Amino acid sequence: MSFVLFKNANLIDGNGGEMLEDVSLMVENDKICEIGKHIHAPFSADIIDCKGNTLMPGLIDAHLHLGLVEIEVINLSRRNAPGLMAARMFKNLREALDQGYTSARDAGGADVGFRQAVDLGYVSGPRLKICGSVIAQTGGHGDDRVASETRPYSEPYLGFRATIADGVPEVLKACRENIRRGADFIKVMCGGGCASPTQGPETSQYTLDELKAAVDTAESVGSYVASHSYSNRSIRLSAEAGIRTIEHANLMTKETAELVAKSGSYIVPTQITYEIVIEKSRELVSAFIYDKFVAVCERGYEAIRNAMEAGVPIGGGTDLTGTNTQYASGAISYQAKAQGAMGAIVSFTKTNAEILKVGDTTGTLEVGKLADILVVRGNPLDNIELFKNHRDNLLFIMQGGRVHKNIMA
Repeated sequence: MSFVLFKNANLIDGNGGEMLEDVSLMVENDKICEIGKHIHAPFSADIIDCKGNTLMPGLIDAHLHLGLVEIEVINLSRRNAPGLMAARMFKNLREALDQGYTSARDAGGADVGFRQAVDLGYVSGPRLKICGSVIAQTGGHGDDRVASETRPYSEPYLGFRATIADGVPEVLKACRENIRRGADFIKVMCGGGCASPTQGPETSQYTLDELKAAVDTAESVGSYVASHSYSNRSIRLSAEAGIRTIEHANLMTKETAELVAKSGSYIVPTQITYEIVIEKSRELVSAFIYDKFVAVCERGYEAIRNAMEAGVPIGGGTDLTGTNTQYASGAISYQAKAQGAMGAIVSFTKTNAEILKVGDTTGTLEVGKLADILVVRGNPLDNIELFKNHRDNLLFIMQGGRVHKNIMA
């Protein structure tokens, strides 16, 4: 038996209630075994004195792309041989845990081997859920060919992978193949995106029947569908089809938010990716792509507020590319601009755990759950910007009872 006692902590448990002061929490092996004011630890226990800092659940990223290893993502597979791509993806995996993400969902690119590598302890990183190859229509978001090309589409081995499928039979086959390859969920590209060489985020792709085919295939094996959807029309189609998680959702109106709420779908905003490109990477992307990022950024915050008003459950993701992944811990800070500090914390802990279907084991600090724990400098409710500097302000990272980082004085 091994025990770790955290004492003298402010505690945010991830459920959205008030922060508790001067609380202790004890970990036995890989799980939380006791939370309270006065805990008597075994003589052998390691003692972590939080000294007024904040104890909270490990962060969860519901929209990560391990394979988007460069800021300009078009033609990634042409510039990176599979071995190099894998090395860069494993580096991203390690850095995600360094930034406090103890669980994550890869939204297109990583294969089942990345999940297995973490589970078997070969590499350090967040526990993963993967969709494998995204499902996209001809000429849709995920088809990297430009208008002048006539070559057939070829799915890359790694990086960002898309399977082109048109019509219900092809969508069914593509979804079934992804499930055969070990996907935890299916992702369909329901509209245009910011990083596509053609079209824009205001467009809609796939018919209702095609989307329903994907949902039926996923649900038949106890899984679900996530949809890449910026445009209001693609969001409505996603909700009508029974899609469980709607990614981005930047152009969602109040009326559509009410429809999404009735459908029971989640939205997964990714506000940090636009903010960071605008702040730090203007010269690294084409004007065509940069302008699309600008166009959807503020609308994204409006969509989050529409979701809050309608009662739509809100997760959160990073969706960062290339060297911009170094800023991933700050995703919670940007989302707080619409939700407030506690709302964003709940999104990146409890709600994202529900989205990944791991809420029974992680996402909140409760007795019996895995010891996925952060110690954050000071009080993030007073200064949510703390997360933008993970190196100095994430003092302690524990994943399943294993200490990944400890810079406690």
